[in-house]
Amino acid sequence: MQELPAELTAVMPEGMAENFYFYVEVAAAVVIALGFLISAMVNLRARHRDVGAWHVWLGALVYGAVFGCLVGFVVMPLRFLLTDGSVPPEQAGYAGLGLFAVLLVLRRGVLSRLPLLGPQIKAYRRAALRRAIEQAEEQIAKLSPKGDAA
Repeated sequence: MQELPAELTAVMPEGMAENFYFYVEVAAAVVIALGFLISAMVNLRARHRDVGAWHVWLGALVYGAVFGCLVGFVVMPLRFLLTDGSVPPEQAGYAGLGLFAVLLVLRRGVLSRLPLLGPQIKAYRRAALRRAIEQAEEQIAKLSPKGDAA
């Protein structure tokens, strides 16, 4: 494990410096962001998009980066702190509820209101929703009886 600078460890709560794996957390955030991007490039076809492909891909990258940072810099340190017992479980429960609330708010579309990248995030979400609707219609067609006219 790498040593953190003394200035950083001085301001951290007790037990946090031993559980701070910066390179692992950055790697997790980058992998999640790239996962969103690659998934958008592979799965979201031209029929799902109403704007240029780069808008959708940039939106996927930003969306993935935000969720990746949340996982890498909030969830992972919380997990590290919980596993070594330096945080009481009742406090961790409150942190988990707060994290769940943040995830719900992000999932509801707060990111689409960003001034510069909002249109790209909206483009990504629209394309992803179109793909989800297409897949749902295919599943309904498979599950429907053959005689249905619907």
